[in-house]
Amino acid sequence: MSKIKTVFIVGNKLSGSTQLMKLMNLHPNIFISNESDILWILYRFHNDLDIVPYQWDAPKGMNATLEQYRDLLSKDKTPLENFITLQTKIMQNGFITTKPMPKEYLLWIGDQKPFQQIDPEIVPFIKAHFPCTRFVHLVRHPFPVVRSAKLFPTDDLVWKTMPEEEILKLWTMHESWVNIEKEKRELPMIDIKYEDLITNTQREMARLFDFLKLGYDKAILTEARKITRSTIKLHTSLPCPIETEAVMFQYDYKTKNFWLEQPFYIDFYNLFLRLKRKVMGTW
Repeated sequence: MSKIKTVFIVGNKLSGSTQLMKLMNLHPNIFISNESDILWILYRFHNDLDIVPYQWDAPKGMNATLEQYRDLLSKDKTPLENFITLQTKIMQNGFITTKPMPKEYLLWIGDQKPFQQIDPEIVPFIKAHFPCTRFVHLVRHPFPVVRSAKLFPTDDLVWKTMPEEEILKLWTMHESWVNIEKEKRELPMIDIKYEDLITNTQREMARLFDFLKLGYDKAILTEARKITRSTIKLHTSLPCPIETEAVMFQYDYKTKNFWLEQPFYIDFYNLFLRLKRKVMGTW
């Protein structure tokens, strides 16, 4: 148990974290659960607080974890011991839409819950109880994030019912939380842009595995590319507060992009990619 370290995907929801989770799980030494809400649960449990849903999130993952594994929680265990106990069971049994992943030589274990895991209320708990933790910061242009929020089922995502300007504010707030931790330099963190992940998958995953000091072979990178769609989405411009533009500037995101605002171009480009996949077997 002592050899296992924790790694958490942080940033914003709807930034491609589910795909990043799948790509990380290709490695035999990594397991990332699909939104088990485990850190939030343990934070509340070990601070003797009622385990209630996180403020800006739907309770689906939290409820599923508690329904299946609440009896495994123990005050006689440390937060890290409880974390590894529950996450190992989730890995072995599967969770919601994730199939079982028995991995004998696990070195890194974590969860995909981006903004919960960078919340200033939760980060001190991570630092106190999860030594050697590393953060993988996944960032995506905020305009497609807003668009994705409107496409998700209402019962699965709180953001769907929010006005666009409120989603932008949340995106900005969560990215500002990331910047706070970067400035402290207390936890190792790697930035991965979603746009780079889907277009240069092999390069970005190699960077990530190097960050975790893990060996990997070409087959893992080839499979990562094979299962990653590089299709693009309509990129309709939105009015942005100065604070949002400042964060966007960090990652060279523009407030206007002529080509990505043209439905005809988007459809043509994605058709080309689908034909490429049909012919070559990869995006």
